[in-house]
Amino acid sequence: MQMKCQNVTRRRRRHEEVSTATAVQRSLPTFIATAAATTTTACCCIWLLLVHAPAPTQTRRLQRCELAGQLYILDVPKSELSLWLCIAHYESRYNTHVVGNRNADGSSDYGLFQISSRYWCQPDNGTKYYAFNECNVKCSALLLDDITEAVDCARTIQRRQGWSAWSVYSVYCNRTLNEVDDCFESVSEEVHVDSKIEK
Repeated sequence: MQMKCQNVTRRRRRHEEVSTATAVQRSLPTFIATAAATTTTACCCIWLLLVHAPAPTQTRRLQRCELAGQLYILDVPKSELSLWLCIAHYESRYNTHVVGNRNADGSSDYGLFQISSRYWCQPDNGTKYYAFNECNVKCSALLLDDITEAVDCARTIQRRQGWSAWSVYSVYCNRTLNEVDDCFESVSEEVHVDSKIEK
């Protein structure tokens, strides 16, 4: 009787061991499949982040005379250049890609002249809250190194609201400003030299 009990006990143990081993073998492919799926998901997520991540923007900071020259080429009168340079200096430090901190109304300010998306440009997210877009331009266009759109929009604002549309005007720019003649001296000297050579 004792022998039979021992045999039964041994069989039960073996059966339990086999069952445990089988369970492990069965669960192993599931574990591998789960791990593979997790790895695949992680790889897909990383790939999506890389593909859809915005390209790194290299902020371009213009030099004072460089900006003066570009403004002049874009038909800004020489008599206004000092004011525009002052505003660009205090609004963005002559950086083309600056986006200001979010305003209380949810809008942001863009580019050299920190133009508000509340009234003047259309944010890329296309929200209907900003229905004005008085400059008829996307806000992202105000961040380009080609400052044509930014200058056109800024001049539109100035024509409609005056210089006081920029808060920095009354604080920093409503006074005697540095002239910009020094930015054009080398050009005038070259023209003068050329005219002498022609004679």
